[in-house]
Amino acid sequence: MAVPFINGTAVHLPTMPGETHYYDELSIGDTFETRGRTVTETHLVTHAGNTGDMNELQMNAEFAAESGFEGRPVHAPLTYSMMEGLITSDFRSEASNVCYYGLDSMRIPEATYIGDTISVRREVIDKRDKDPGGIVTFRDEVTTAGGKTVLVCETLEFIRSRPE
Repeated sequence: MAVPFINGTAVHLPTMPGETHYYDELSIGDTFETRGRTVTETHLVTHAGNTGDMNELQMNAEFAAESGFEGRPVHAPLTYSMMEGLITSDFRSEASNVCYYGLDSMRIPEATYIGDTISVRREVIDKRDKDPGGIVTFRDEVTTAGGKTVLVCETLEFIRSRPE
């Protein structure tokens, strides 16, 4: 693997740069918030191209307008993917995260649009022990800067306990 350099100096760039949250330090009711990220046309087009989902609602502005939407909504799986990216950037750490463990439910109460800035609020709602730590269930809520909730889901993560 190539080592990145900044101004001639080798640097280690972690793949999961978030704060370290260990299983034994998380409690039911704990909450965390991510920074925001603005959804762009490039996000939509790249997602559509990668998945082959060229739905008229996302790809045709006139069709979207005639369908009663405020504009072209982005694909719901794109909103979910961006949520995961924000969580990985701001919450997950290689020191504590074993792996993503699953998705129990997901709802899309409102559409996300190009130009919306989204962020994630996550709450610990359940924990169960599993060596070397446990499975944590989070209620993740994606909101726009305007306060609109656009995605709500329960995700599970396998998280290590703090090393002794």
